Amino acid sequence: AVAVDTATGRDEEARRRLTEIETWQKKTEAKAAKEVEEQEQLAKFDFSGKYKLRLNSRDNLHLNNPAQFWSFDDDTFIDQRFQLKIDAEYGPLSSVLVLDKGNFVFDWKEGSEGTLDRWGEFQTVTSALVRELYAQYTGAFVVKGGRQSLMLGNGGVVLEGPTDAVKLVYPIGDLPLAGQTSLTAAYLAVSGGFRNYDNFTYPAGDRSAVLGLANELDGYLLSFDLKPFRNFRVEPYFLKVFDDGSFGDPDLNLDKDFDVATTPRDGQFEPFWSGLAINGTAGNYSFTGDLVYLTGSATSDRDYDAYAALLRGDYAFSDGSFFEKFSLGLEAGRGSGNSAEEQLLGTGDVKNFNGLFLCKERRKFGNIFSQDLHAGYFFADSNLANVTFARAIAGYEPFAGVKGELSLALLRTTESVLQGRGPTGDWSRGAASFSETTNDIGWEVDFNLSFPIMKRLNGFFESGYFVPGDVFRLANGDDPDPAYVLVAGIEFVF
Repeated sequence: AVAVDTATGRDEEARRRLTEIETWQKKTEAKAAKEVEEQEQLAKFDFSGKYKLRLNSRDNLHLNNPAQFWSFDDDTFIDQRFQLKIDAEYGPLSSVLVLDKGNFVFDWKEGSEGTLDRWGEFQTVTSALVRELYAQYTGAFVVKGGRQSLMLGNGGVVLEGPTDAVKLVYPIGDLPLAGQTSLTAAYLAVSGGFRNYDNFTYPAGDRSAVLGLANELDGYLLSFDLKPFRNFRVEPYFLKVFDDGSFGDPDLNLDKDFDVATTPRDGQFEPFWSGLAINGTAGNYSFTGDLVYLTGSATSDRDYDAYAALLRGDYAFSDGSFFEKFSLGLEAGRGSGNSAEEQLLGTGDVKNFNGLFLCKERRKFGNIFSQDLHAGYFFADSNLANVTFARAIAGYEPFAGVKGELSLALLRTTESVLQGRGPTGDWSRGAASFSETTNDIGWEVDFNLSFPIMKRLNGFFESGYFVPGDVFRLANGDDPDPAYVLVAGIEFVF
């Protein structure tokens, strides 16, 4: 009989099993590495979006002026907005498509927002569906080309909204006094211009006369992002527009009169904005500020000489204090304007401040005057034109996610205007004949509330009450009635 070495047999079996395990592990690791490598060769996609539904109730937004009447100034209606964002990423390359239904209904009386996508008017509302469509390279610098959302300064004063552009962002590094610094340079194919006025009249209309126009306006932007201190940012910027258009090209409607008899274009709309924006925090305080000077030419025989300033400061009470759920804020703004005599003559420098292109997200200082009554065009307009205001703001957050804000604003014209004519242009459409001047625009009180309903679903309530002053005096000498707006809605974010 042959003796069997059981110990040696067990060692060989163990080695065999260990070899199998090691082989299996190597195959698994190789397979995983291959999957990772294959995954890296694939583009990554991400989908997000939001849906907003609103109930609107409005009263007397024409301020008893038949020449400014629009069918929804005294009405209750429902509107909606849907946005879908698709992100694609591959290494340093990325691309974004944002579809935004209900964003570009063009009604100046509703702050360029229009009524989003009004229910019951599926066939009549015209909107631009593609809000953003661009490709981007991110490396030692960033290059982005296509339709993209651009914003200068703290937004809402000179440029904010979707713009067809090519933008370069280059990080310069840490500089003495300036701190961390980056440079932004961009070319903008400026939006604006109207093909005709066949279906576009004051006080409301749609973008069918605007979309798809080559208006021959080129913009060039240079800005610097400086962070000299912690929690403090400074942005000086320069924006110049060149006009390659000529008589017969799409009308820019700079006087906002919708008059086809007006000389439509002379090829000399070449404004130049020089601005400085700041924002930061210091303890419980936060602040923003925008200072802008506008020069360049408005037409062949009129230059711009205008300015705007917008400042805001907020204080949030400390946790543990009696007022820990409260905050206080103060906002003030001033935009230059033409005097009553200058507006009548229509000559000399244009002193009414204008931005270049401002979407619905423009800076507002209330829910009625700065949104529905003054300004609202996308192109060459500003709700600060010949307006000086001060606004006190009180915030309250009783629970996490529940925020209420109450504000009171006093509004004046920067330069005196004739009673009944409005801050700029002629609100009366030729009906007012008063020789007395005034600065009294009126005052406004607003209340906003936002609150969570469930995860990804939020509710909101917005209201405003505006008491007009002598600037809006009726042609018969009476004072116009107050105007109010109530909006309640929900927003689903996914």
